[in-house]
Amino acid sequence: MLPGQTFGVAMAKKKKGRGKAKKAEQKQEAATQQGTPDLQMERLKIEDNSKDEDALLDEAIKLAAAEKEDQVGKVFAKKHSNVCYHGYVETEDCLVVEDFSEAFFAGFISPGVANLGLSMMAARAATNEKYPELWDESSKSKLKLVASFFLFNATQHVLEGNIERAQLFAAIAYFFQEYIAVCVDKQKAMRHSSKVLELVQADLHTLVKYLKKNIPCNCLDKKYKEVKSITKMGVCRNGNCSLPNRVVERSKMLYCTRCRDANYCSRECQKAAWPFHKELCDET
Repeated sequence: MLPGQTFGVAMAKKKKGRGKAKKAEQKQEAATQQGTPDLQMERLKIEDNSKDEDALLDEAIKLAAAEKEDQVGKVFAKKHSNVCYHGYVETEDCLVVEDFSEAFFAGFISPGVANLGLSMMAARAATNEKYPELWDESSKSKLKLVASFFLFNATQHVLEGNIERAQLFAAIAYFFQEYIAVCVDKQKAMRHSSKVLELVQADLHTLVKYLKKNIPCNCLDKKYKEVKSITKMGVCRNGNCSLPNRVVERSKMLYCTRCRDANYCSRECQKAAWPFHKELCDET
């Protein structure tokens, strides 16, 4: 082999060695950036787990929403062919009416019922966007069905012993009855919010009497006989009343002689509430 050929072979080997070294460096850099095969597998597992967690979170949110919707649905009495509807008649509007009622109820209980004003605002907001037409004067027949649907549920819950639910349904039924009388028929100057408040916290005598009076069947006759000896209770409209839950015997209450709506446990509470009640009272 000639000297020049020897040098050429040496250079070729050197270049080949440099190429191998460069490839080795690239592999090392890639390994440094990506980690060993085990680390890469671990990274893939983490990414997969992360995706799984996101999917599980999305699924959990969907399930929670579905469960909440289902729970609201379960609050309403199931209708069967062999069960009295207590005056509620299914019509072609019943699906809209029942969907509207469930949305209203979900909104009503969303802030809790400690503040009746907030509950009504939330209930109205929950139905305004989807069913604005039901709040129109031309929807009297549907609104009457809504009231009837709530009466049906309130009555059924009394019969099943679910008194707290019955109280809420009865209060909402009365609200819609008053809404029709005031805003649709223009028969009254204002809604009687005291009655709504009293039904939310109603004793069994007050609750059953109201429902019995507003359903055409005799399903509550037996129950009324059982509870009519219970003392009727009312709720003082003074928000700062010192009585527990502001509840007092109805026969001992004082009524505002101007609006015949607000009632109080004492003259002191009536005077204390007057600055707040005055604006509402002047609406009559």
